[in-house]
Amino acid sequence: MSSEEFAAALQAQYARRASPIGLTVEELDFEHFPAKNGYPGIPVKAWIRFPNSAELVDGEVFAWTAKAVEVTWKDGPVTYRTWVWSSAVTRREEMMNRNLGERTRGSNSIK
Repeated sequence: MSSEEFAAALQAQYARRASPIGLTVEELDFEHFPAKNGYPGIPVKAWIRFPNSAELVDGEVFAWTAKAVEVTWKDGPVTYRTWVWSSAVTRREEMMNRNLGERTRGSNSIK
């Protein structure tokens, strides 16, 4: 496969990717769990849900509540931000000695 064909295939993959599934406003409940912000971002590994799959991504956290974290990450040319449960996120330094799979896929996902 030439580099041009590879680039076209990669672009097609990003074009058909569904958006991540984040937490709802009701789940976040900012009235009872106000968001805090910090800079610089905290480097993390986070499980992000998509329809039919979940991916472990390298991201950064700039906002959080007592029970949720807003993760920012890049996927190819696109930057995403989504809220996930705090249990789905681990600081990257803590992950260095763990051997985790980077991706799981449902049986109906597009390859």
